[in-house]
Amino acid sequence: MSKQKIVDRIGMGASTLCAIHCALTPLLITIAPLIGLGFLFEEKFEAIFLMVTVGLAFLSTAWGFLKKHRSFEPFYLLLLGAALFFLSHHFEGNQSIQSIMPHPISMGLGGLSIAISHFINLRLCHHYDCETSCSNPLHSQEH
Repeated sequence: MSKQKIVDRIGMGASTLCAIHCALTPLLITIAPLIGLGFLFEEKFEAIFLMVTVGLAFLSTAWGFLKKHRSFEPFYLLLLGAALFFLSHHFEGNQSIQSIMPHPISMGLGGLSIAISHFINLRLCHHYDCETSCSNPLHSQEH
């Protein structure tokens, strides 16, 4: 398995965990400290996790774009997810913004959007690999 696919899969997992974390925050915020997981809901942990998630997404999507598929599709969802993360995190205490889309929902949608961008990037890279190897006359006809 290529390094790019590994990074995409790790990123997809991190984005999915982020979406789950954000969706469950209202339910778990009181229970987590009781079982020693209170750090998962601290602002510093969330900021680091967001930077890692967006960083992995950008790295794997740029890698796939530059080395394989040349499609902007995954970037659109990546930018949407990053924008939702930023806006939700930046305006977290603003009641007028929160009335439009509550923090856990916008963060969950941001994580889901980034996870889908990884999935699309993986599919585009796979399609590119298949087209490249299938069009090679030396490639076996069994593919």
